[in-house]
Amino acid sequence: MRRNGLIKRLSIYFLNGLLVFLPIALTVYLVRYIYQLLNNLGMNWAEKVLPWSFPGMGLLFVIALILVIGFLTKLWLTKKLFDMIEAILDKIPLVRDLYGTLKDTIHSFIGEKKSFDTVVFVHLGGSRKLGFLTVKAPVFRTADGKEYVGVYFPQSYQFSGDLHWYEREQVEELDMSVDDALRLIISGGVTHNHKSHLP
Repeated sequence: MRRNGLIKRLSIYFLNGLLVFLPIALTVYLVRYIYQLLNNLGMNWAEKVLPWSFPGMGLLFVIALILVIGFLTKLWLTKKLFDMIEAILDKIPLVRDLYGTLKDTIHSFIGEKKSFDTVVFVHLGGSRKLGFLTVKAPVFRTADGKEYVGVYFPQSYQFSGDLHWYEREQVEELDMSVDDALRLIISGGVTHNHKSHLP
């Protein structure tokens, strides 16, 4: 009996340890992976123009490069140069589609005109589905005159999703932040520490 009790206690300690350790370890791993990726990329560039190096120089070089590019995009002459580069990319098959998709996706998250800024409920029979209103202005009309907006549904426990089309009256906007909605969906409903007003 004592042996069974000891094993049970050790199992509980192990489970509690996992619950604390795994989120911290995975967060540290992902941060370290992103740091190494950017730092190595920056080091490859920095070593070609700088005679010295120090830990973290690659990451600082990437940040500085992004800041310089951001500044240059505000200048008339360099803005025209970037427009010319985009025009060239737009004429190359495959590259045009890849560049356009990546650009639109990135702009939808961090651009001036964000697409992922409206959390919605979509009525589906007796259920409702949580998503993001990404296509707010109807882009096409069916033969019977109906107009549809686009709602993106992320999938739980993964970073992917699907785009579906609904009539505007089927979509109900929610008073919920994008961050709260993403955490709620991706966690499969486990994360629900939000103060949103749901109908």
